Amino acid sequence: MELLVVVALIVILAGLTIGGMSLVNQNVARKKAGVQVKLLESAIQDYYSDNRKYPVNEDANGQNGSEVLYKALYQDGVDAKTAGTTGAKIYLAELDPNLNKEGKGGQQWIRSSSGGSNVTIVDPWGNAYLYRTGANAQNPDFDLWSAGKDGKTNSSPKHKDSLDDIKNF
Repeated sequence: MELLVVVALIVILAGLTIGGMSLVNQNVARKKAGVQVKLLESAIQDYYSDNRKYPVNEDANGQNGSEVLYKALYQDGVDAKTAGTTGAKIYLAELDPNLNKEGKGGQQWIRSSSGGSNVTIVDPWGNAYLYRTGANAQNPDFDLWSAGKDGKTNSSPKHKDSLDDIKNF
């Protein structure tokens, strides 16, 4: 009987530990997404300082914004340097595909399509970051956000799909 009680206690403690670790992992992912939003926001501001415009994505839902940002903040700079253009700038070096291979450790910033032509910047849950400019943006400049763990978002901040979003607005 005593052995049964000890085993039951060990099972209960193991369950609490696993549940606690899940909560800790989710908190870490939220903090990481917040840091990434700030890094992307800073790179976008640097882009604006040099070009006097923000990368354009007027889609109201922010879809394809991740691809627009990858091209503006990384790929255009690489292409310009390859072509020998002076003054070419990479605004966020963390988007380098060579730094985002499996086994390098840490969370991967980008994911390529099977053909490799479309590259998306992904959050800690593997969902593409969303980005929009223009009349649909809530900020005067641009909106940048992660849809959070559930991968769902809504334009209304009080909607249940928006409660876990990490936003710059």
